[in-house]
Amino acid sequence: MSLSHEEVATAVGAMREGLQIIDRGWRYVFLNDAAAAHGRRAAHELIGKTMMECYPGIDETPLFDHLRAAMGDGRAAAIENVFRYPDDAIRTFELRIEPCPVGIIILSLDVTDRRRLEDQFRHAQKMEAIGRLASGVAHDFNNLLSVILSYSSMLLEDLRPLDPLRDDLLAIQRAGERAADLTRQLLVMSRQQPAEVRVTDLNALLSSARKILERIIGADVELTFRLDGQAGAVMVDPGHFDQVVMNLVVNARDAMPDGGKLTIETRDVLLDEAYAAQHLEVTPGRYTMLAVSDTGIGMDRATQERIFEPFFTTKDKGKGTGLGLSTVFGIVRQFGGSIWVYSEPGAGTTFKVYLPRAEPGASSAEAPAEPESLLGNETILLAEDDPDVRRAANDILRRYGYRVLEASNGGEALIICERHPLEIHLLLTDVIMPRMSGRELATRLCKLRPDMKVLFMSGYTDNGVVEHAILDPNAAYIQKPLVPDGLARQVRRVLSGAATRR
Repeated sequence: MSLSHEEVATAVGAMREGLQIIDRGWRYVFLNDAAAAHGRRAAHELIGKTMMECYPGIDETPLFDHLRAAMGDGRAAAIENVFRYPDDAIRTFELRIEPCPVGIIILSLDVTDRRRLEDQFRHAQKMEAIGRLASGVAHDFNNLLSVILSYSSMLLEDLRPLDPLRDDLLAIQRAGERAADLTRQLLVMSRQQPAEVRVTDLNALLSSARKILERIIGADVELTFRLDGQAGAVMVDPGHFDQVVMNLVVNARDAMPDGGKLTIETRDVLLDEAYAAQHLEVTPGRYTMLAVSDTGIGMDRATQERIFEPFFTTKDKGKGTGLGLSTVFGIVRQFGGSIWVYSEPGAGTTFKVYLPRAEPGASSAEAPAEPESLLGNETILLAEDDPDVRRAANDILRRYGYRVLEASNGGEALIICERHPLEIHLLLTDVIMPRMSGRELATRLCKLRPDMKVLFMSGYTDNGVVEHAILDPNAAYIQKPLVPDGLARQVRRVLSGAATRR
């Protein structure tokens, strides 16, 4: 039984693999639905046009060398191609290139998600191998240290107080203790060191470590503590969490080779269901946040995506192992927490660690009373350069009844403000944006609309942006990550003239 032309066309159109036929003039003569989806272009936009017309520069890519070979010499090929779209999105495709009487056939299969899972699996294998190596080294090293520390201690007991050898033995003992600390760190990184979890007051832990931290960062870095007295206790191993703090502080110091400001903060925060839905492995609830902010060189987006990978480092050869932040990540995850980074090149970095609160008496940690209503109908000008954050903020505000005008940068916000015929009640702007900062934008817009109120937002902590001279201390401010009720509450406060910093 033979199939009709319509049945064949239906079957080809339903294929998960993309199928496209290119003639000898490099024109598209056929694409099925999957191929059009892979190219993010409708088939009717491509048929009859050349590949070069539709995707300028494609003839200069390695992919096109394979297409030429198939078109000219009839050589088939099976390759993997990483395709970058005009919006800089990247997808990975497995391609089969086959010659045909018309020209060539290209079969494509999107394997991006599969490759991502494979990368995660390889990452897990790498960490497992590191763990085995670390535990083996630690075991042998601890045996050696047992000897060193035992005999140094016994000899110190036998020596007279003024014996000239005492200082030498004390130096040996201190070196052994530091080596023992390093061994414990190796075991923590490999997750083979048992955690002695208990209720821990992070404020007390940080206060007791202040002198050590000051010695670590040096005299050219100004250290500021902003510890919230209402921040709740957490369930962690204090020794392990000391490593988190030390690693983040050392990382911040290295990002400020010419000196700068380092701000350490704690705060009680609520991560709601909307936030958890957008962040894997985050459970809604109350958390204690530790934030470490620096005024250093900052990081671009590509670097931020890799900083928690083992062995990844931006430091010069011999100056970093690339294990510090991966250890931090492992410890934080071990205690059911999460870690988030916010950074801009040249504008410093903030690491935020969220740890679930330990609430022995749940009734004693009630959330503040909510305002009577968080709804509004005012017009808000939203200026945010990150499209995902801008979209989320827009959705939140509209959900609470506000009218929203969107701008992706300061220039767009100025144009909107000049052209909008009605009142704009509030400017909600990111602090750090390319070409024009949020502070500069607010200054210029308030000259045009003096009655308009301003609310700043940023991934930096509020004390961080003040300490780093980015914002005035009296400016209304909300920290990212944004959560719906938190944003709505702060917007309502600013509009009603009762704003408080959050």
